[in-house]
Amino acid sequence: MRSIKSHATRGRQSREKGSRDLVALLLSASTNAEWEADKAGWRAFVFGNTMSGFRVGSRLDRAWRRGYEAAQRSDNPAGLML
Repeated sequence: MRSIKSHATRGRQSREKGSRDLVALLLSASTNAEWEADKAGWRAFVFGNTMSGFRVGSRLDRAWRRGYEAAQRSDNPAGLML
């Protein structure tokens, strides 16, 4: 006769072998800084912010400006916000 405790331990051991740490998988994804700056520019336009937080003339500032200007040209910037 098996006890409940031994059954639960066996189940836990079987899960641990094949389980993956979800947080580690999510954190390992690399981010594209220019894409994030572009999205920030778009959001800044939607929320009425006209100042970039990046150093003037840097590649991230240029990406931010591209996103901001794309939102200006859009017919529905809030609806299309990334």
